[in-house]
Amino acid sequence: MERISFRLKNMKRGSDIFKQFQAALHDTVQKALDYAAFTKNEQKVFLMLAVVFLAGAGIKLYKAYVIPPSVKEFDYAASDSAFSQHSAKLSSLAHVVNLNTASKEELDRLPGVGKEIAEEIIAYRTTHGKFTRLEELKKIKGIGERKFKALQQRVSIE
Repeated sequence: MERISFRLKNMKRGSDIFKQFQAALHDTVQKALDYAAFTKNEQKVFLMLAVVFLAGAGIKLYKAYVIPPSVKEFDYAASDSAFSQHSAKLSSLAHVVNLNTASKEELDRLPGVGKEIAEEIIAYRTTHGKFTRLEELKKIKGIGERKFKALQQRVSIE
């Protein structure tokens, strides 16, 4: 019983403080409006705007400091990078070119391989026979270590 009466006293005190604050705010706003020489309708509009502004600020502060955020922000950058990695893997798996049977146009579609290098690959294939190892690509003019590493996932000899 003691707790209940204590809470009621505190609530009454809090209510009194709120009423005093409201009265002081009203008096201050009224003095400001009288000083600015607004008409009665303008005073009402200004007072309504001030109340709406203060209510919005109060709600924002309440949400920021009282209610813990329940929903995390979604990180789109992480999903975009994961998507691009998966897409690169799928595209490289889907477009493997057989060096021993590929036409000039198929070889030309490979990254870093133009018409000249495609012709060089075909010329090497006709001169030396079928490729037996992927490393034989390095013997072709225009294909160095860097380009070989780029092509390694996109070509086969089967």
